[in-house]
Amino acid sequence: MAKRPNDDLFEASTMSFGEHLEELRTTLVRAMIGLMIGFGIGLAFANPIVGIIQEPLKKSLTAYYEDKAKEDLIEEYRSKEQETPPEMLQMIEEHGLVPEFIRIEPSGVIEALRVGDPDRFGDLQYREHRYFTSDLKPRAPAGEDGIEPFGRAFEEAAKNNPAAKLMWDELTPEDRQRLQQLGKKNELDDQEVKEIIEILNTLAGNSKLHASDAFGQIKIQSRQQFDLWSPATWTMTDPSVEPRQHTVDVLRERVNKNPDPLLTRRLNKLLIAEVFPDHLYRPQKKFVQLPIWKPTEIRVQSLGAHEAFMIWLKAGFVSGLVFASPWIFWQVWAFVAAGLYPHERKYVHVFLPISLALFLGGVGLAFTFVFEPVLAFLFSFNKAMEIDPDPRISEWMSFVLFLPLGFGVAFQLPLVMLFINRLGILSEEMFLKNWRIAILVIFVISMLLTPADPISMLLMAVPLTVLYFLGIGMCRWMPRFGNPFAEEGVDPV
Repeated sequence: MAKRPNDDLFEASTMSFGEHLEELRTTLVRAMIGLMIGFGIGLAFANPIVGIIQEPLKKSLTAYYEDKAKEDLIEEYRSKEQETPPEMLQMIEEHGLVPEFIRIEPSGVIEALRVGDPDRFGDLQYREHRYFTSDLKPRAPAGEDGIEPFGRAFEEAAKNNPAAKLMWDELTPEDRQRLQQLGKKNELDDQEVKEIIEILNTLAGNSKLHASDAFGQIKIQSRQQFDLWSPATWTMTDPSVEPRQHTVDVLRERVNKNPDPLLTRRLNKLLIAEVFPDHLYRPQKKFVQLPIWKPTEIRVQSLGAHEAFMIWLKAGFVSGLVFASPWIFWQVWAFVAAGLYPHERKYVHVFLPISLALFLGGVGLAFTFVFEPVLAFLFSFNKAMEIDPDPRISEWMSFVLFLPLGFGVAFQLPLVMLFINRLGILSEEMFLKNWRIAILVIFVISMLLTPADPISMLLMAVPLTVLYFLGIGMCRWMPRFGNPFAEEGVDPV
């Protein structure tokens, strides 16, 4: 017959259902008090914590813009059929400076220098309204576009067009001969194009052109071009203008009232383009493209008046939760210990540090190793679709709040496995036998606890897989709860 002790061996540790509820209420209140204290401490350090939280985002954005700047720079020089200067790439890689190409008008810059510092730049000159190679329209090879080479078209037009004949006659015999030679070629090299440009510049400076009756009745094709390329004093403000004001004689009259070589060249360029519309672009502003080097300063945006305040509260909550996590975990384990027998409560001091270390390890892993590769992966889609990211701090804070907590909770997996094993639900052999199904479940859980990207899912699933096998080891090697009935030879029934 089994022996029974005189007294109830577990009298001091048994609890009624009501006592369990009371213990749960007490531990929850204590945990909430600890969380509020941690929240208050977090608010006191919210500003530097927000700065720390922004670092992964700033690093990823900086890397994104520097990579994009290098690609744009290489593409810029490739379009010019030139090799990218290595010094410019070095400025990006080593000094964190990115180029922003802007176009400036040389005449405007020179005029600003002359007005701003006449003593040093008063004699600075710039020949405006010159022809450049960009003014000559490109032709399809071998005359595929049906347009004759410029030299041949010029010579043919001089036979029938009075304005073209005047320009042809104003050329030197050498220039006419050179145009005839070039007119026999369907394709021109760079030097030959420059020769044509010099001939056109000579014509643009000839005041006889716009003064001749041969140009007097040329009709400007576009009223917009007429107004845009007229000097300011030529602009027509009266809506009831006569059609005559679209013709060159109006512009010529006004140039004659204000003789100026620049105005002469400007008007002549407009007239020559009207004579040869198939070969020359209409006059347009000339720009010089220059790079401006700027540091990659990343600033996270807040778009609402209340947003900064909410960020401050969120930062205080996140940091407060981390600060208070040892106390909160202690209260959780205190509630568990209340339902244990006295000889089992010593295991709380073993499992509490493990649980806390796993939680903080998951949070630390998210902050240290997860954010940057996840952001790099997400920003790669911005680069592919040519959409520059401009994240809001509130959205980033939500991301920061959710992901580390998901990692911290998921990293409790070994302890959960240990308790399931100790309760007799699953043995370590069953865990080991069904490891393939367990890994599939781990990946599904990782997908639910992380944002919708494969990188963060993998960065959670791989450590959890390692922790799964760690949990099997804990089930095998961690101490088991002793059975006091067996020790005392007591029949529990």
